[in-house]
Amino acid sequence: MARNQLPEIDGSVAYQVYPNRLNGSAAVQPIPAALPEEKPEPKKQKAPKAKLTIAPFAAVGLAVVVFLLAMVLYGYVQLYEVTNRAGELRTELTAAQSETAKLRSAYESKINLDEIEARAKELGMSQPSAKQTVYVNVAGADCAQVLQVDERSFFEKGFDAIAGSFRGILEYFH
Repeated sequence: MARNQLPEIDGSVAYQVYPNRLNGSAAVQPIPAALPEEKPEPKKQKAPKAKLTIAPFAAVGLAVVVFLLAMVLYGYVQLYEVTNRAGELRTELTAAQSETAKLRSAYESKINLDEIEARAKELGMSQPSAKQTVYVNVAGADCAQVLQVDERSFFEKGFDAIAGSFRGILEYFH
């Protein structure tokens, strides 16, 4: 068909349900002797699977983050234990102070100076005279105390702190 040429239309442009019928008569089509050959379906190719790789820097970073998280958690556990222990010690101190106050008041109530003086006279004791009083002069030079200075470097102190943390972790889990 040419470009500007329209196909011939025989009266109707409606879709023909039975295109082989011409003018109301059925056209006979010959029956094929054999079935047509099946076309094999193209094989589906499997999509290549992406390999999961982890960058070494990311693995090291993750390990450092996990280690730091464990250290922070360990620090909080130690802080919690120390806080609890400090509370227990404060309770013990308060109890000991109240017991000391009770014992001191009981002790002071038992002291009777008149009895002590009478007992001293029985044993032949008497009040000291003015001649028996001796004054001691403690005149000495002022003295100073020299403190020990820790001459370790920053790195040595840091290494000792990290080693102490590892020892603490090992003690905690054993």
